[in-house]
Order: sequence, then C-alpha cells, then structure tokens
Amino acid sequence: MSKTMKVSLQVGKIGSTTHNSRNFDLEKVAKAEHIDPSRTHLNKYIAIYPELKHDFKAVEKKFYKENFKEWLAYKKRNADKYRHPERKKTPEQLRTNKQTAPQEIIYQIGGIDNAPTPKEFRRWMNGMLKYHAEITKGYCQILDAAIHNDEATPHAHVREVWTYKDKDENGDEMLVIGKGKALELAGFPLPYPDQEPSRSNNRAVTYTRMMREKGEELAKEMGFDIDVNRSTRRHLEKDDYIAYAQEKEFKEFLAEKERRSLENIGKNFF
Repeated sequence: MSKTMKVSLQVGKIGSTTHNSRNFDLEKVAKAEHIDPSRTHLNKYIAIYPELKHDFKAVEKKFYKENFKEWLAYKKRNADKYRHPERKKTPEQLRTNKQTAPQEIIYQIGGIDNAPTPKEFRRWMNGMLKYHAEITKGYCQILDAAIHNDEATPHAHVREVWTYKDKDENGDEMLVIGKGKALELAGFPLPYPDQEPSRSNNRAVTYTRMMREKGEELAKEMGFDIDVNRSTRRHLEKDDYIAYAQEKEFKEFLAEKERRSLENIGKNFF
C-alpha cells in the first residue's frame, strides 16, 4: 500500500435500517444515495434473526417486542401506580426513542482513492466483530450489520443495543436498556477514573478507543499502512482527544484485553 490510510469509527449516528438493508427502490434513489445498483449484490448482511437479514427494521421490531416485555410491564405498573400514563411505553416507542434506540456505528478503512478490496474489508470486519463480542461480554447485542460494497468505499453499518439484567419490585429479573450501566458491568473503565462521570468522562470513550485501536492493529496486520496519529487529525472529536490524552492511565487495561484469545469465538460473522 503506497498511501497511508485511517481507520474510521463514526459512533452515535441515528442511521437508517432501510438504507442499511437496501429496502427501497434502488433505481429511483441510487443517484442521490451514491449507490451503484450493479454492485449491490456484493453487499453482505447479518442479523440476530438470520431469516430477516434483508429487512433490518423487521429485525429490530422483533427484538424489542420479544426482549423487553417484563421491563415494559414494570414501567406500566409504575405509571399506573403514580398516575403518569405518559410513562407507559410500547416496544416501538423504545425502539425509536433517542435514549433507547439502537446505536449505529459506521466502520471504514481509507477513502475513495485508497481502500481495501471488498474481500479484505470483510476479513477485517469479521476480526472487529469477534473482538467486539469478546470485550462487551454479552452486554452489547449487535442486532444487524451490513457491509456496503455498492458505494464509493467499502464500509459497514453496525447497529447495536447495550442491555443488562435488572430486577423489578418483586425481585424478578428483566432485561433493560442502559449503555452506561452495561459498559460498567462489562468492565470498561472511565478515561479519568478519579473524576465523576460526565459527557466527556464516560466509559463509552474507552469502548470506542479500544475498538478503533483494535481496528488499526488488525489493518496493520493485514499489511495496510495505517495512520494512528490522532493528535494531528483536523476533525478530532472531543471524546477521542480525551481518550488519547489518557492513554497511559488505562494502558495496562488495554494490554490485558489484548492478551485474551479470540479462539473461543471462532465463527465469522459475515
């Protein structure tokens, strides 16, 4: 590779299940979406419900309906008890609410003039998702993901939701959505461990940094010339800068994570 490339993880975008799983008339919107319909067959799709992997909206609707019944019933009981009917929620309201909707991450290496081949990118993404499964310890569920090879540069859209087990008023377990608590239970430290959590001092910063660094490591192992000097990037995000500045504080934590074997995860996702 003659040109240096960057590993990019864009976190927190609302995203579109329709765009990701290509559930629209490609011929009508291809020009606006910068999609080449003749290459759409090269795309790859996975979902928690394999039979629905070509309809991500259906995947997410099913997941929210099946997994949060107890939590929604608990919310309803509390809403009735304290006479706040507006606090009752449906599965669809959970799925579309900003606080409880799936989070989307876009993964990419390089850009339009210098990028991996579709085969290389697929291999890289399989490595990324294996690492993700290892470090999140079951607290982050990937609902659906797509590799798009029909746009200018191969990239992946991954939609995930952070969950953990809580208990209702009777002590019965229920699955709830909560990224901060799930990150804590999974063992991610704060960038500033001696300070209170805040928008810029939260475990999501650590998670994002670990994923990006793993992406850089995997790409370099594949032979790509990767730029890892985030301090010189013009569009450096605030959270990235904080994590970069605090690298030494959790260096040992990252090293411990790196030593863990991925052999028990085994399968390729795409």
